[in-house]
Amino acid sequence: MKSSMKWFEKSVFDINNFYLINALFYMHLGLIGAMYIVYFYNYGLTKLSTNVLSSLFTITVFLMEIPTGAYADIFGIRKCLLLSGIFLTSSMATFLIGNSLYFFALAQILWGLSFAFESGALEAWMVNRSGFKGQQLDNAFARSRKINSLLSILGGLIAGLLSGLSLKWPWFLSLLTALLYLMLVYRGVDDEKIENEKKVINVKHGLLSMRSIIGTSISYSINNVTVKTLIIFNIVISFCFSPVFVYWSPYLSALFNKGTWILGWIWVVIKIANYAGNSILERISKCNVNRKLTMGLSLICISVALIIAALSSNFYIVLLMFITFEILIEIITPLQNAIINEWIPNEERATVLSFNSMICRLSNFFSLLIMGYIGDKISMQYTWIISGILILTNLVVLSFLKEIEKKVINN
Repeated sequence: MKSSMKWFEKSVFDINNFYLINALFYMHLGLIGAMYIVYFYNYGLTKLSTNVLSSLFTITVFLMEIPTGAYADIFGIRKCLLLSGIFLTSSMATFLIGNSLYFFALAQILWGLSFAFESGALEAWMVNRSGFKGQQLDNAFARSRKINSLLSILGGLIAGLLSGLSLKWPWFLSLLTALLYLMLVYRGVDDEKIENEKKVINVKHGLLSMRSIIGTSISYSINNVTVKTLIIFNIVISFCFSPVFVYWSPYLSALFNKGTWILGWIWVVIKIANYAGNSILERISKCNVNRKLTMGLSLICISVALIIAALSSNFYIVLLMFITFEILIEIITPLQNAIINEWIPNEERATVLSFNSMICRLSNFFSLLIMGYIGDKISMQYTWIISGILILTNLVVLSFLKEIEKKVINN
């Protein structure tokens, strides 16, 4: 009993605490991922209504990214994460009891708020409290994503079995995991900003402080050459990956041509591929291979995989290329997270990360519009070819980043 209490000791940071809290926040995605759209259709909602609902989540996160990041930096990360848990629990409960467009619209907004308050905050807490750098940070991000992939596989299988009884079961289980997340944040997350919190004694002062740190963080992101370069890298990634995430299921389903049931199994394979990518990165990190080299080679392989997938009409070849893509993004993403965190000051980390996330969502939004138009007018495959070519521009960005870091080290 004493050892279990020590595991949640607030005065001592434990990386396992971060892994568990992070996993519980994202667990609901594995539970509802395969049934999300079907659930709305079950209540008679049209495709247009469903798309409008989905956009409410994206719009809410986009609008609240920076304000919530500033909230974390001013009022404290613990309060920010507690709010994310409250909103996530409320959202899952509303989805569970909801039966109309208006209920689901409210649930989407609450869901978006939960992601906005979590975005950057939990990550910033781990980096601030652990003091991890370099390989340690790479491994921490890779391991957390690996755990999420495993739980997503488990969640998908459980939800697939229980949804045969009722489509509400996945949402009920999601509500339970959201409650657990909220409880563990309350018990396991501390704040270094206690003194700062005491200074914020009223709403007006808090809002003025938020406005100040938002301005400072945006200015820092624009004026710090390294952070700005990393954000450009992330913008390109977000733009190029968007059509792959959107079109993989209809593309593979059309090539398979024997029913959509195959998509459920592909989902499981995707999560296994994600796990494999994180495991590969852990091994690479132990060998002290240059990060920029790893990212550059991964980008080249992704480009080749997307172009081959777009040009092929063989289901198994396209599936293999898509699995390769999923493995490689789980090598690149943790490295993205680790590198940008190393260049952000602790006091502005949550806001800068939120700014980065917001800009990437904006890039994703424009990609959906542009690539959606190209997909309708030409073909889905053509968007993959464009993405495969465009993503190579990040090799130039990586080269530029390498030169910047050399100058910083020399100075």
